[in-house]
Amino acid sequence: MTTPAPLTGITVLDLTRVLPGPFATMMLADLGAEVIKVEHPRGGDPERSNPPLIDDESVRFQMLNRTKRSITVDLKSAPGRDLILRLAETADVVIEGFRPGVVTELGIGPDAVRAVNPRVVYASLSGYGQTGPYAMLPGHDINYMALSGLLRYFGTAEEPRIPWLPIADIGGGATMAVAGILAALLARATTGTGDYLDLSMAEGALYWQHTRAQWWIGTGEEPRPDGLPVTGSLPGYGIYATGDAEWLSLGCMEPIFWERLCALLNMPEDVTRQHDRTAFADLDQRIRTAIRGRSVREWFKVMKEKGIPAAPLLSIGDALEDEHFRQRGVVGAGELHDRLRSPFLYSEAQRPEATPAPALGADTDDVLLAAGFGRDEIDDLRREGVVG
Repeated sequence: MTTPAPLTGITVLDLTRVLPGPFATMMLADLGAEVIKVEHPRGGDPERSNPPLIDDESVRFQMLNRTKRSITVDLKSAPGRDLILRLAETADVVIEGFRPGVVTELGIGPDAVRAVNPRVVYASLSGYGQTGPYAMLPGHDINYMALSGLLRYFGTAEEPRIPWLPIADIGGGATMAVAGILAALLARATTGTGDYLDLSMAEGALYWQHTRAQWWIGTGEEPRPDGLPVTGSLPGYGIYATGDAEWLSLGCMEPIFWERLCALLNMPEDVTRQHDRTAFADLDQRIRTAIRGRSVREWFKVMKEKGIPAAPLLSIGDALEDEHFRQRGVVGAGELHDRLRSPFLYSEAQRPEATPAPALGADTDDVLLAAGFGRDEIDDLRREGVVG
């Protein structure tokens, strides 16, 4: 027998849309929480219509909003405000991603919600936080990465490039939000009281800059994109072209792995030279020449056998078909919402079964009835356009 998923019994009232907030609540749903997604009656979350589409369904929306429930509420109406406050009375978490101050203007800000439910964990996720000189500045992932010092170090020093992943949105935003929410829920178990989290995606991205910050603080030098051990300043730690026009990553940072690589490539005299900066160009070129002598599959096979940290540079399509991830159960071949699964694997707790993303407003009546609304009351709200 396994136990229920870790967040079973936790109810999340999700006022977010697009990417960072829904990614955070997807993670919470993957851990077993009941996520009630609040959408506008007309159109709902813009992600519902964003490409790519399969059978008129947005792949992005389906994957981000699996296992959630959808209700439609006009938050700008007084009855809509009252409805949210009634739902918040029994919620464990409320998360919003509006411009700073909007939820307070709507009457559903942290003070109003915590007044009706002191146990609630209320999280505001924004670009720059609720206060400070940049609080009201509009922005997107690229801007948060830029201000945090992250964006400068992709590409080269002469030409920075945009990374192919919204790092501030997902890493600095969604992932940090989940960590903060879980910590607040853990504290609530002791204190009996919830908390308010003012979460900034730019600050989350800055927090991710520890390795570069350590270098700058310790040396006073500006770290170059290729100037740290983890970005390519050591021979044997980098990306190397193979003989079949593919690419192989090597991670031979520790002495034992460097020694194994030197032995494999017939470079025993170079074991003591890894940290000799004057030898980098020579060693790097010799490794690159050797790696071009075989295909990426051949190198991966022999390096697995020799215990050398190496991996081919897979495309996302290849990764979704890789035997390791398939055997681990984190990728699927079924419906859209279940193609890339949660990496949270517990030995005792169940992995919640993912269900398709909800149709707009599909759960409105059920959620309101469970919260104590009467059928006539729901019909009145619908006639008034408060709910869809």
